[in-house]
Amino acid sequence: MYEIKLNSITKYFGRNSLAVDNLSVTFSSGEFVCLLGPSGCGKTTTLRMIAGLESPDNGEIHYGNQIFFSSKNGEYLKTEKRNLGLMFQSYALWPHMTVFQNIVFGLVMKKKSFKEKEDRYKELEKLFHLEGLRDRYPSELSGGQQQRVALARMLAVKPSLLLLDEPLSNLDSNLRLEMRAELKRLHQALGCTIIFVTHDQMEAMTLATSIAVMNKGIIEQLAKPMDIYRNPKSLFVGKFVGSPPMNVIQVENGGEIVECLVRATKLAKNKIKTLGVRPESIRMVSADKGEIEAIVETIQPTGADWIVGLIVSGKSVFAISSEQPTANVGQKVGLSFKLEGLHVFDDKDQRIKYV
Repeated sequence: MYEIKLNSITKYFGRNSLAVDNLSVTFSSGEFVCLLGPSGCGKTTTLRMIAGLESPDNGEIHYGNQIFFSSKNGEYLKTEKRNLGLMFQSYALWPHMTVFQNIVFGLVMKKKSFKEKEDRYKELEKLFHLEGLRDRYPSELSGGQQQRVALARMLAVKPSLLLLDEPLSNLDSNLRLEMRAELKRLHQALGCTIIFVTHDQMEAMTLATSIAVMNKGIIEQLAKPMDIYRNPKSLFVGKFVGSPPMNVIQVENGGEIVECLVRATKLAKNKIKTLGVRPESIRMVSADKGEIEAIVETIQPTGADWIVGLIVSGKSVFAISSEQPTANVGQKVGLSFKLEGLHVFDDKDQRIKYV
């Protein structure tokens, strides 16, 4: 396994549609990297360029000592020669082939012997818990079973790099949870390098060893999941990662809540454009004990906790409580704030460190 290097990668669709903007990044060997971002941010295009399904307009892609692409030298390595595994939203299992035939299809293309196919199938059957499914067709499998067959087929040829483009998006919530655990177990068992595209920040947080948050064709931040959450480099990253999302408060005409939060940072107010407050860092107390008063607007029980909508200084914010709120809708509460959930951004939407 080797690290993946992208140097000054640029990709246009048409003359004016810039998909990836002069992107330079290194993904370390053995990492589970999630490319996270909204639709149109360039994450799938980046993955497809690594796979060789799209050609960059400029730049270089290296995998260890291998050159996948170089605009400078005019080099391009075909997809089938890159020794990688690909999986997309559609599992694309052959409907007329059994589980066994689907899984060993790549080995058939490589003209492997029957014994090699049989041995590899048995390894993957055990790894993905496919016992008893050998002679079934895809139409006779559940969604989770189809997914495991698709993963097994991808791994049958022993690729050194796995590229997955939103493979869980078609599954229901319970099955997605199960398959996230399956993918995490797979990465721990094989130690392979995985690049996984998703717009779901929960998927990225639970699966990745590193997250690359993309926006408008660039990577705004590459870091470990909890570093991304606790120390967002930009306002975009702070807003995109977190559920419920971070409360964003503009300092200009922000009222009493701004004065309260700015005072806690010990920064000059004129240096700050925007404040971000994580919902779990807002603590509700009785109205006479808080740093500031708020009115309860909504209460949403989720089972594990409560999401409480509040009106404070004329602005709507959300708090998360692990205990049922004692106040009802329309009643006053006091608020206090945990500093670790308070983020400060300048006029360029970049984070300002204050502690």
